[in-house]
Amino acid sequence: MKQVVLASYAKGNPKASDFRVEDVGVPVAGEGELLLKTLYIAVDPLIRFSLDETVLSGTARMELGAPVIGPTVSQVVASNHADYEVGDFVEGRTGWAEYTLVAPDKSDYRGPPRKLDPALAPVSTALGALGGPGQTAYEGVVNVGRLNAGETIVISAAAGAVGSMAGQIAKALGGRAVGIAGGAAKCQGLLDLGFDAVADYKAPDFADQLKAALPEGADVYFENVGGEVTLQVLPLLKRGARMPMCGFIAYYGVGMEGPGPDHLPGFYRQIMAKGLEIKGFAGIFAGQKGLDDIAGWMKEGKITFAESFVDGIEAAPEAFASVFSGHSHLGKLLVRVAAEG
Repeated sequence: MKQVVLASYAKGNPKASDFRVEDVGVPVAGEGELLLKTLYIAVDPLIRFSLDETVLSGTARMELGAPVIGPTVSQVVASNHADYEVGDFVEGRTGWAEYTLVAPDKSDYRGPPRKLDPALAPVSTALGALGGPGQTAYEGVVNVGRLNAGETIVISAAAGAVGSMAGQIAKALGGRAVGIAGGAAKCQGLLDLGFDAVADYKAPDFADQLKAALPEGADVYFENVGGEVTLQVLPLLKRGARMPMCGFIAYYGVGMEGPGPDHLPGFYRQIMAKGLEIKGFAGIFAGQKGLDDIAGWMKEGKITFAESFVDGIEAAPEAFASVFSGHSHLGKLLVRVAAEG
């Protein structure tokens, strides 16, 4: 089988050359273990936190030469555990490999694999709308942002898995959703998903587009990016606006002090002058209620799960690197490793 291992620690944005594809033997399931065939790999940007030589945030760190770990959907092909049968679909954090071993009763921080119901939705959605990204979007909009009907939310990285879900959840709650994305195709894709307005951060008139999209300002800023995008959003936030901080991809791989001028004085001034409420959060706290609400909205046709695919495990390094270089995909980007069944 093939697996993808970490070849070198990332310096700044990850590159495909930071990884290596290897041929190794297919493992055999022992007592209490499952052998899983990987179907889909999610190239989540948060994996970046595990790729530094020294830990900058969090506790996870990958070792050189070890398989990359990330969210996957797999199918059980051999089972020595009473809770799982051959053919079951599961979601979990496993290696970037065509097959992997899991011992559910000896699960570490990753937890045992979550069994999936293929009748509910395509199993790939367990890595997007009905998985971590969906829970994260729900937590940010509903519990942290506390968006009310009639309020406006502006979302950075809105064409991504979390951002595209956040906008649709906002619409399901009766809010007005404004998305920030890079490129005309992504912006049009957001409008097709039901966003009320968009602004293209790659366009020379981005600031003007953003002001036009937010004529009365924003009540909530769903933050995924940081950098110049956030500097343009801050002056447009209403007094008392909430800012759920989901990510800051412009600074992933940057230490405590990044390059360029110090914008903290202006940032602090905006916080104080407008009484901004800023809170970092983890999407897992949305729990089953978040997934149940999303599933209900999907059945009602209020939410469309946006997915994009590249094929073959060899494509994983380039796909992951593209997350940081501005790829053209809309929604959740997945590597399709094998066919279901």
